[in-house]
Amino acid sequence: MHAEEDTPAHQIDLYLTDRLRLDVKVSAGAEIGSWAGASQFDAKSIFDLVATGPFGTGALGTFLSDIFDNGGTSFVYSGEVLSDAGELYQYSYQVPLSASHYQVHTGRDWQEIAYEGEVGIDPHSLDLRHLVVRSNHLPVEAAACEVVTNADYARIHIGTGDFLLPQRSRLHIVTVSTDEDDIVMTYSGCREYQSESTIHFGDDPATAATTKKAAGAPASLPAGLQISLASVAPIDTDVAAAGDMVMQKVRTPVRAKGSKEVLIPAGATVRGRIVKMQHWMMPPNRFDIAIRLETWEAEGVSAPLYAEPDRSELAAKAGTRKRGAPINLPPAGQLPTIRTYVFVTDTKRHVIPRGFESKWITVSAPKEP
Repeated sequence: MHAEEDTPAHQIDLYLTDRLRLDVKVSAGAEIGSWAGASQFDAKSIFDLVATGPFGTGALGTFLSDIFDNGGTSFVYSGEVLSDAGELYQYSYQVPLSASHYQVHTGRDWQEIAYEGEVGIDPHSLDLRHLVVRSNHLPVEAAACEVVTNADYARIHIGTGDFLLPQRSRLHIVTVSTDEDDIVMTYSGCREYQSESTIHFGDDPATAATTKKAAGAPASLPAGLQISLASVAPIDTDVAAAGDMVMQKVRTPVRAKGSKEVLIPAGATVRGRIVKMQHWMMPPNRFDIAIRLETWEAEGVSAPLYAEPDRSELAAKAGTRKRGAPINLPPAGQLPTIRTYVFVTDTKRHVIPRGFESKWITVSAPKEP
């Protein structure tokens, strides 16, 4: 089965869009990621961050190594073609199952498949300019009939060298239920990672200062404390994405239970992160925006913040059904530390205003694995 998206009779209705912003790198032959601007990469794959929905990787480098650095790949020259990048030499290729490392998700497992496609080569620089990767005989468990990746490449100057990197890629999936998914990825802010090390003998003033600051950092907050927050800036669904940081201010001092001791002062900054940004375009039309809190900061000191939505506040608002007003019912299977706002509206854009208030309750820090 092949998609008929280029025929006049082919017409589909868009029912859902979402947007994510990630930092991605290639390590040990796999693409791993983190939320944009995170302090470090975890050992997680990008699929751990995306969690649900169709997604794919490979354009950043793993496809190239599997196609060009693979003795099992066969190439055939197809002739010259005219593309947006100009005139290109086109080659078709095939990667048999015995040589393939291309995997598709089949329920709980991953299964390797054979694949084929075309590459477009610049006739002057001999650089790759365009890549097509087309699935071949997908397993029934994948619930898809066709998976096609298109990627455009160019040389980017980073540090002291030029690197061949993707500019944009599109993954098109046709499912057995005739649904179609388009995942468009644009690449920007590419950079080179470097590390330096310094050896000191004896006491070092900078190290002593850092140790002193760390010693003064607050301990983990006890569970059960109420935190009232107000957003510092609006969240505009036209530009916001999962992975973006959101800044909020503490509205009233957070005190220890049964005490006047202030654990978090009013005006302290709380950093959260959008972990879902979806626009549903089928009734009931709505925006789903999910946020998780990460840290709080005051007087130059930062500490982790573990909290979940105030359930008493959610219960009070559960009956709200006015269009444009948030519904605070947590989706099934969602982590308790994530809060999802559902804004029912027929508009193509929604803005959560500056000063938008929310209430949370602290929970115990997760146990180390």
